[in-house]
Amino acid sequence: MTADLITLAKGLGNGFPVGACIATGRAAGLLQPGQHGTTFGGNPVAAAAGNAVLDALEGGVLDNARATGAWLVDALVALGHPQIAEVRGRGMLLGVVLRDGIAAPVADAALDAGWVINAPRPSVLRLAPPLIATPADLEGFVAALPSLLDAHV
Repeated sequence: MTADLITLAKGLGNGFPVGACIATGRAAGLLQPGQHGTTFGGNPVAAAAGNAVLDALEGGVLDNARATGAWLVDALVALGHPQIAEVRGRGMLLGVVLRDGIAAPVADAALDAGWVINAPRPSVLRLAPPLIATPADLEGFVAALPSLLDAHV
């Protein structure tokens, strides 16, 4: 199935506020110039930021995210830690599903140790490292995770 309409925002500007709407097929002809009002539409700085992000994506960032994300999943699973039930997600947006509801204190302890993660659910740790991170950047986190988990079981 192919989407008729896709909206993009946060990641498109790499932190700069910008949004976009991409339409295909019949939906592509629904909005014509002048039919959609927006406060910041046509902002040249936002357009430049979006173009810079698209240029960076062509430079191998997505390939790195896929490869490093796969490495991270394998490394976390290889820990064989009894608290890790599953690692799910794609690329650099991963969820570490825990057997117990200890995600919030583990995320707090990780932050105290210098690792920025969060707990969107009582038994899930969300990992979202930068798309340019490498396995070498993430080895320390993988090594630290078992002790962070053990401290809260």
